[in-house]
Amino acid sequence: MTAGPQIDGVGLDLHADAGMPRSPAGPASPIVRLDRQLGRIVDVCAGALVLADIVVLLAGVVARFVFHRPLVWSDELASMLFIWLAMLGAVIALRRGEHMRMTGIVNRASRMSQEPSVSQALCASIRPENRSIPSNR
Repeated sequence: MTAGPQIDGVGLDLHADAGMPRSPAGPASPIVRLDRQLGRIVDVCAGALVLADIVVLLAGVVARFVFHRPLVWSDELASMLFIWLAMLGAVIALRRGEHMRMTGIVNRASRMSQEPSVSQALCASIRPENRSIPSNR
């Protein structure tokens, strides 16, 4: 077992806060620093979305049940904030190596074949494929 985080039982040597491989040369490369900064920005945005969602829902409940004048827009805004929060949450989970996935087949494989399977799963999760957008072909 390695001391770092693990994905599907396979130990990885990752920075805990960046999700990037460790640099043996000492100081972090510009890409690692950029990844850390973007990760912090996403974390702050997700936290702000949680707070905004709580405030909007609380305002809607108070307006409806205390003042008997419901805010018709509060439910829609809370839904949109929650959708953005889910997207940012997926980014955060993927960076931390905690993204939800099915592991039944990978866990049954030998140790040698687990590492390529984990790599393929990570590549498949970031592959830009959206079938709802029509192509120009």
